[in-house]
Amino acid sequence: MSFLKKNTDFTSGEYVSIISAECYFQGTLSVQGSLRVDGHLNGSVDNAKHIVVGEDGKVEGDLSARTIILSGEVNGNVCADDLEILSSAKVSGDVRAGRILVEQGASLNGKMVVEPAKEEVKK
Repeated sequence: MSFLKKNTDFTSGEYVSIISAECYFQGTLSVQGSLRVDGHLNGSVDNAKHIVVGEDGKVEGDLSARTIILSGEVNGNVCADDLEILSSAKVSGDVRAGRILVEQGASLNGKMVVEPAKEEVKK
């Protein structure tokens, strides 16, 4: 089960930023498109469209995006409309999302708030 459509990929013409396995970045990123982290990010990411943290990726900072998929390690708060925490993920920090999927085997140490967006709430 996944929030992303099966045919969703990062080749749709939008901007994609990659922190590769050999890369270390320190600072705050403001990403308008998508970001994939396979290396080490010591800082926060604000208002991205999609964020993917690969199995070998490590983030020490807060993440904010519409859709976030975590397979690696995150030490910081996570805020997303749709959040997937896969079995290999380790998250230490508070999590807030409209929808959350957590696979068996994932590690989550923090407070979790699931709150649909206001337009999704039926009256």
